[in-house]
Amino acid sequence: MAKFDCELFGHFVYGPELSYNDLLAREAELVDAIHGALDATGGEHIDFTPTGDALRVQCVFAHHEETIFHAACAAVAPLLRHDVEGRMLFVDKGLDLLHLYLLADEAWQEAALRLPDARAGMAAHAHKDPALTVVPTVKPKPGSARAKRGKGGGGGKAAAKAEE
Repeated sequence: MAKFDCELFGHFVYGPELSYNDLLAREAELVDAIHGALDATGGEHIDFTPTGDALRVQCVFAHHEETIFHAACAAVAPLLRHDVEGRMLFVDKGLDLLHLYLLADEAWQEAALRLPDARAGMAAHAHKDPALTVVPTVKPKPGSARAKRGKGGGGGKAAAKAEE
């Protein structure tokens, strides 16, 4: 049995009007406050990753509970003035439900998406709901093309050209 059924991915972006020193001060303030808010609402293994113009946050929760997410957003939103905006995505580890929160100007807004089972989603929703459209990142190769590449020993441009 999994101890943590929910994971949070947060992304907070700093406005361009912040000087370098102001950004560092805001980041320190945000890390301290967000850590406190997530810890108070049951978040564990809280991790922060600064990326220069943004701050990433990741942590886990024992349960996927909307009231906990609301409490975290209510604690974090007042920190987000005109110079910082953020998004927090709470993912049920069974991939049944996603809760997305948009935070800016000291307020937050919620959106939720219930994910269908794979076959049901592919059959019923992919052509009706663009949010559920599967967009491949690479063109899938037929099974025989994959087998030839592995057996032929060659790779690179010559093998790719032969497959076309």
